[in-house]
Amino acid sequence: MSPDESAVIRTPDQRLRVFVSSTLAELAEERAAVARAITSLGLAPVMFELGARPHPPQELYRAYLAQSDVFIGLYWESYGWVGPGMDISGLEDEFRLSGGRPRLLYLKAPAPERQPRLEAMIDEIRTQGTDAYRTFRSTRELGRLVRDDLALLLSERFVSSARAAAAPRTDAVADAPAAVAPRRTLPLPATSLVGRDDDVAAVVTLLRAADVRLVTVTGPGGMGKTRVAIAVGEALAAADPPLLFVPLADATDEGEVLPRIASAADVVIEGTRSIREILVDHFSSRPTVMILDNLEQVTAVAPELDALLASCPGLKILATSRIALRLRAEHEYVLPPLETGSEPGDRASIDDALLLPAVQLFLDRADAVGRRVDSSPRSIRAVLEICQRLDGLPLAIELAAARTRLLDPVAVLARLENVLDALGSGPVDLPERQRGLRATVEWSVGLLGEEERRLLSRLSVFVGGWTVSAAAAVAGLDDDAALDLLDLLVGNSLVVVTLGEDEPRFRMLTAVREYAAELLTGEDRAEAERCHARHFADLAESDVDAADRSAWGERLHTDEDNLRAAIRWFFAHDIARLPHLFRALWLYWQVYDRMSEARHLAGELQRVVRPGDLDERAETELLFTIAVTSTEVGDDQAALDAVDAIAQRMAALRDPELRDALLLADSWVRPLRGDLDGALASAEAAYAGYASREDLFVAAAALTIGMLRMALGDDDSARRYLMEVDEFGGRLDIQWLTAAGLTHLAIMDVRSDATEAARDRLRRLLSRLDDDRTVTLSASLILAAFGDLSLAEGRAEPAATAVGAIDGLRRRTGVAPWPNSRGHEEDLRRRVRAEMTPAEWDRAYDAGTALRLTEAMAVVREAVGAPAGA
Repeated sequence: MSPDESAVIRTPDQRLRVFVSSTLAELAEERAAVARAITSLGLAPVMFELGARPHPPQELYRAYLAQSDVFIGLYWESYGWVGPGMDISGLEDEFRLSGGRPRLLYLKAPAPERQPRLEAMIDEIRTQGTDAYRTFRSTRELGRLVRDDLALLLSERFVSSARAAAAPRTDAVADAPAAVAPRRTLPLPATSLVGRDDDVAAVVTLLRAADVRLVTVTGPGGMGKTRVAIAVGEALAAADPPLLFVPLADATDEGEVLPRIASAADVVIEGTRSIREILVDHFSSRPTVMILDNLEQVTAVAPELDALLASCPGLKILATSRIALRLRAEHEYVLPPLETGSEPGDRASIDDALLLPAVQLFLDRADAVGRRVDSSPRSIRAVLEICQRLDGLPLAIELAAARTRLLDPVAVLARLENVLDALGSGPVDLPERQRGLRATVEWSVGLLGEEERRLLSRLSVFVGGWTVSAAAAVAGLDDDAALDLLDLLVGNSLVVVTLGEDEPRFRMLTAVREYAAELLTGEDRAEAERCHARHFADLAESDVDAADRSAWGERLHTDEDNLRAAIRWFFAHDIARLPHLFRALWLYWQVYDRMSEARHLAGELQRVVRPGDLDERAETELLFTIAVTSTEVGDDQAALDAVDAIAQRMAALRDPELRDALLLADSWVRPLRGDLDGALASAEAAYAGYASREDLFVAAAALTIGMLRMALGDDDSARRYLMEVDEFGGRLDIQWLTAAGLTHLAIMDVRSDATEAARDRLRRLLSRLDDDRTVTLSASLILAAFGDLSLAEGRAEPAATAVGAIDGLRRRTGVAPWPNSRGHEEDLRRRVRAEMTPAEWDRAYDAGTALRLTEAMAVVREAVGAPAGA
């Protein structure tokens, strides 16, 4: 053998070199992200910044490029440096010299100030059509695109090389059978995959586990199951057993599945043996990963698949379906919606919004139809709200993005009153059942039986979700029957379930709910809405033990939107129940910062009620709600008028619970007239009544007595009642009671010059406080006590900030200080201003008004030395 014919013995490190071309300063962060992506695949990035070399720049990049295997071009706005004797920039020179190599090109968007010569260069690339390119908006997205594209490029080159190596090399062996590479059955994706890296990785990990043979990716129509399955296939293709993709979207009978598997695997069906036996022979000696796409309409084939798995130890199946197969070997992976942030209308920063996968998908697909969405706060917030309205459903987001051919995002958002039909139809290369949201949902609902379809329609009356017992109430079923049907709806990917500590909670995506609502008509709709309203009124009015009162409030808070819908139903159909319902809800409204909304509802009821609509008891309960809500929002005259009307009814009142509630309301309103003694008498009478029945509201009465005795200068007696309030709040985990008791005790400590004791009380209070459950009422009390303490210690600036924070929080929630607290707060404000110049006051006060609740609590925590995030 001659030296020329001998095999080349190469050094151990023969990694492929990837040349990265871009302007340097403009895209420094992007170049770093690309370098990380290249290195993560075990390849070598070729870049100027990886080391100084004693050569002229042009010679250097040309030499580097000549030794590189793959070219990556990154382009944004700058055309780059034009060197001596050059007609074009180094950037364009690098691109022109890279011909013959695989090229991956990426354009950063938006690029409002792109230089003309770079625009011309990009236009030439578009016109020639020989190089594909992608757009990106963040370094994170760019890194993902480069990593995915390089991996796919290497896979394709590996397959090509393998085929070339298997081809005949000399005439002597020309007649020998050539090695034939397996036929590629995995479809080539038409679009980039956005926001699914974690899902793809999770499914790949499952399939590679030794004890996992069957994985079913489930989710509603339009969630992107097929696209994820293709990405999983790409990830597995290079290193795992041969891959077989079997499309089943148009299969209508389970008898079609095995023949389609055989066709995809090039298995000839002949003789008298069954297809399953022939497939067992084929796969029992061939380790294979089989992807069965869109199995939902032929799930009856599940036993046949189970038999294949049992007989073929090297076979693994990845299925996509809206319905789980319910085999023991199955590992279900529920594909979630794309992340859209916390709540509709969430005021995330623009940078944060651009990192959300749902927003990235919208922008990517908008770019694909020729609309570069500008990155102004107005546009990006509209995109974010569109994605939130569409529940992060990829198909819906893509349809919405396609609308940007004609409309900007703000206009698209304005048309989303009904998402089923507002987004039009999608690309013609999608299956008919996925060309619009309506078709997608209709397809899924068409797979249901009559009982499931009826329940689905009735569930459309819920707003924001429901529990098993709520579903049972609306559907007229017992809990067990409702749970069985909900299980089927979850299995068909029409209902989403969230498992909590106490009980599961269910909801529908917006498109499904709209379609289900169309199915609910006539008397069936009227009955469902009536059952819905009565269920949530019963929940609000339920007789709850003191120990369960906090959990009761949490349940109402979770179902707040359902509760609002129930109230609107009673306004329209049964107005006589509202006064008692409002009275039951007043404490919830107070604790959850809903007093402004409550005052509006009570006022609306007062305006629309007609003579004879309410009996005497209901009229009295409405007066109670008007009194307490008017006091909270600062409508003093309405509160005074209500307690005057209440006073005329007290003598004839025989209901002790209602009497004590009215006495308590009277004790809150009387201070508006300066009648502290009369208020104290009413509070003590209410306290005695509540105490005799061991009623939770004894704590509210004790707090009122403590505050009134403080105002009257009887601190010793006030302490006794306020310590009772603190003990009650701690025992029942009622934060507003704990905050009210300890803050007023701290204020009295400051008045007694015991500032360290006051600081300790605030520290202990904040260590027990959950900021996510803290409301304006509690925060205002804490800030007032902190203001007192700061001023007593000679620090006027934080005291002024605390006063500003109180005012800012109250303005945002529409509440006013309790009449019992107004004197103290006005005195605090006066004393702080006396210690500061007007300019100092304005600066500190304005800083306080800008603080959100959690920010204000953080200021107090730091000042008193309480642990953060308690």
